Amino acid sequence: MSAVADPSPRERRRRLLADLVARYEVASQAELVALLARAGVEATQATVSRDLEELGIGKQRGADGRLAYALPEPGGLAQVLRQFAVDVAASGNLAVVRTPPGAAAAVASAIDGADLDGVLATVQGDDTLLVVAEEGTSGHEVAAVLRARKHANPARGTLPAADADATS
Repeated sequence: MSAVADPSPRERRRRLLADLVARYEVASQAELVALLARAGVEATQATVSRDLEELGIGKQRGADGRLAYALPEPGGLAQVLRQFAVDVAASGNLAVVRTPPGAAAAVASAIDGADLDGVLATVQGDDTLLVVAEEGTSGHEVAAVLRARKHANPARGTLPAADADATS
C-alpha cells in the first residue's frame, strides 16, 4: 500500500484560496492576502495574483452590481445562480429567471450544462431567460429546483469584521 503524499504548501495555499473565494465576496487581492494570513498562510499580493491567474479565478459582476472573485466552475449552476439570478418566478410550464443586463446567457448556459431533470430548454434575452419544463413538470417545480440550487450552499458572505479591518 503506498502512502499518499501531503499536498505541498503551494497546493494547500491554492486550495485555501479557492475555498475563500467560494465562501466570501472578495473584491481585492489585498483582502485575499489578509484572509490567507488569518488562516495562518503568509503570501504576497504577487503570489496571490499568480495563483488566481493559474487557477482561472477572475472577477465577475454579481446581481448586486459589485465585482468579486469567482471560481471557474464548469457547470457551476449554484454559483452562477447565486451571482446572477435576481429573481426566479414561474407560470404554467415556464420558470422565469431575471438577471442583471447581459447575464442571462451565462445563466442559461449553466442551466443547460447542468442537465436538470424536467428541463426541456432555455431561451434567453439580455436580462431574462425562460426555462421550459418538460411535459409533466410544471414551471413552479423547475423554479423551486433553481431556487434550491441557488441556496444549496451557504451564500458567500461579506468578509468577517477582523479581515475587513485588516484590509482597510
